[in-house]
Amino acid sequence: MRRMKREKKLTKRERKALKPGPKPPAGHDHQHIHCISCGRHIDAPEFSAPIPKAQYITCDHGSRFPSCTSCMAGSQALIDEHERTGQQVNAAPAFH
Repeated sequence: MRRMKREKKLTKRERKALKPGPKPPAGHDHQHIHCISCGRHIDAPEFSAPIPKAQYITCDHGSRFPSCTSCMAGSQALIDEHERTGQQVNAAPAFH
């Protein structure tokens, strides 16, 4: 009597990859960036535009945080609090 080999099962990740579902809009970056001060969604090109609308602030620990250029004062205050207390940055809730 000959035994039949069992078919290989797909992992949950493999099944999920094969399953059709909503796809990100064309040209949508996989990075999801929000201002820490106001929570506005920032697109990656806004950092390198001729007149940048956003930039990163680096804390003393070396972490980088995104901010709208119009929110720099508020973002810097959040970074200063983060450096002073050692806690996570108290970022604003994200919105689009």
